[in-house]
Order: sequence, then C-alpha cells, then structure tokens
Amino acid sequence: MKNNLLPLGTRDEFGRRAFEKQHIISVIEDTFADRGFAKISTPLIEKQAVFEPYQLGNNQMYRLLDSEGDTIVLRPDMTLPIARFLSSTNVSLPQKFWYVGDIFRVGRKLSGAYNELTQAGIELVGYSSIKAEFECLVLINQLSQKLLDESVEIELGIADFANIVLSELTDDEDLKSEIAEALFEKRVPKYEQLIQQFDQDSAYKFLLKWPRLFGQPDKIFEQLKQFDLSNAVEERINELKEVIDWMKQTMPEQSVSIDLSSRAPQTYYTGLTFKGFSKAGSGYLFSGGRYDKLLSNFQDVNESAVGMGVNIDQITDLVVLNSQKKQKNLIYFKAEQWQQAEELLQKTDNGILSLSDNLDAAKSEAEKLNANLINMTEGEYID
Repeated sequence: MKNNLLPLGTRDEFGRRAFEKQHIISVIEDTFADRGFAKISTPLIEKQAVFEPYQLGNNQMYRLLDSEGDTIVLRPDMTLPIARFLSSTNVSLPQKFWYVGDIFRVGRKLSGAYNELTQAGIELVGYSSIKAEFECLVLINQLSQKLLDESVEIELGIADFANIVLSELTDDEDLKSEIAEALFEKRVPKYEQLIQQFDQDSAYKFLLKWPRLFGQPDKIFEQLKQFDLSNAVEERINELKEVIDWMKQTMPEQSVSIDLSSRAPQTYYTGLTFKGFSKAGSGYLFSGGRYDKLLSNFQDVNESAVGMGVNIDQITDLVVLNSQKKQKNLIYFKAEQWQQAEELLQKTDNGILSLSDNLDAAKSEAEKLNANLINMTEGEYID
C-alpha cells in the first residue's frame, strides 16, 4: 500500500475522489503483483467484430470509423480484448494476468451510470482446476478488507444453470430465452404465466420455486432436497456445495450467498460465477466467473479460463461516501505551531488542518463542515 503524497487536511473535497481513486488503483495493482500476476495491456480502440457475438447488458458501444471505413469501437469490456490478444500471440499457457484500464459504454438515458468506467481485474488462462475460482474469491476477500471499512457479501451463481434446466423442458430457443429473461428480471407474474404450460412436468414444482431460490446456502440446499432434479442439475448444485465448503474452511468470516435465478455478469461465462456486493447496495464491486469457451471464438483450440473484474468507480464512490459520513476533526493552530499541527494531523482520524486567520473563523469553518474543532491555541497545546 503506497503512502499518501499529501496529508488529508491539505486536500480539498473536489480533489478527494480523484485522490481516493488513484490510491485504490495503487492498492489493487500492488495486491495483484504480490500474488505473481503479470500485467497486460490492450488497445483502447478495437474492431467491432471482437464484441459482436456478445451482448453487454443494456449498454451500447461507442462506434467510430477508421481511415478504411471499418467500424471500430472504444472497448466496452476488458476480457474480450485480452482473449483476442492471447489468440493472436504465442504466449505460453497457463498464465495469470492483471490489468487496469478504462472501458466505455453508452448507458441508458437518465440512468445515472458512468459512460466511462475504470476497471481492474485478473485473467487466469489455461487453468481448468477449481483452484482458479478459489484464487478469485480469495482476492475479493482480501481487496474488500484492504479498501473498505465494511464487509462485502459474495454471491455465487452458475452461468449455464438456467439453460440446463430449460433445455430439459423444451427445444424452443425463443421460449427458453423468454422464460430466462423473466426469471432473471424477477418478473414473477410473467414467469409463472410462461411456465404454466409445463404444469404436468415433474419439474414444475421446482419451476414454481425457482425465482425464490436465493439467499443463505444452507437454506437453499435444504429446499432443493424436496425436488426431483436431473443428474445435470444435481452436478451443478454439487459444484456449488464444494465451493461453499471450501469458503467456510478458508475464509469463515466471509459472508456468502447463492442465487440460482441470477443472470451471469457476461454472456460468455460458462460455469461458476461470483459477485461481490456492498451492504450499501450500490451495485456489485467485484464480478467474474469461468469462461472456458471464449478463446474458441478467436482460435481453433479452447482454453480454460477464469476472470474477475473490479469496479473501481463503484468502490471509489463508496469510500468517499463513507469518508463523508465520518465526522471530521478540524485542527486550528497558530502559524508558529505548524510543525506540531502536522504531527497531530498524522495521529488524528479524519483530520483536517484549519487555515483560518482566527478562532472565530475556525469555529465558523467547523460549523460549515459539521466538524469537531480541535483548538491548539489553548490548553495542553500552548507552548
């Protein structure tokens, strides 16, 4: 963790977010490097064809034309350019990479979302072992402790779970897509209307309960015992149980939940997925999962891979918000006490140096900041 360049009290609030964001990036970079990941960088501009096979949520891409008339885009995702890069080079695998960079997505109007986002992350390419997922979960746990004052809940899911269940009911791709969309969006009335046609199927009892199968793992696993599930579905449930058992042993204090009706963070995920949420409810701060088929879109050979992304802007907003909630300690001092004031600042949580000319002005400053005033010109602080 790198030292602050300036004491907290000498920075104005307008520069607070920029400072915190850079500090967060430094902590993330150091953590990835310390665990043996190699840095990788990709171009800011990519061919549109790199992203065309995938839906990137409700976001659209920034499109441009190059000198030859081809459509290029500002990258809306980091994993796809890395996959394209690896397939076009002779990098030996397996490898563990880390990155930090900006991505660009045109959000919905009035959504309040950033169109330019800074994202950090890791890509573990060539690893088929569940240990690759475990590495991501460990990093979510470690980074949340380093960067946040509050715990993060990790939510686990299975990317292909919905497709497995629905494929056992019908071959109608449009119907499967419509049911899955209603399920993911938690539009329960619409979902129940769509599954009504399967009321004679042995899976119908499970289908009715499916939208509500999220929460504490032990509770969900107990509920699943009442259903007659296929071997393919049971296999996925057992994979989740393995991960939950490992987390209980390795990081027993980590809060964890599962959601069997959630949408994967990206459409290219194929296995276990994970998201890290703050209790403040500001969206997920960490997300990732396994994507064993992604590189086949750029080359003939599949490669096992797991990735995890860090939403730096969301974390920055949360850190700044939590900082604003803490009461500030405004330190008033005489000019000749500057050295003592600096020493006190280093010892004072959420401290700020008051540069006011006199005590009355410092009191007014403290009132505006809703801060506790520490007066070094009287009492024990007088030389």
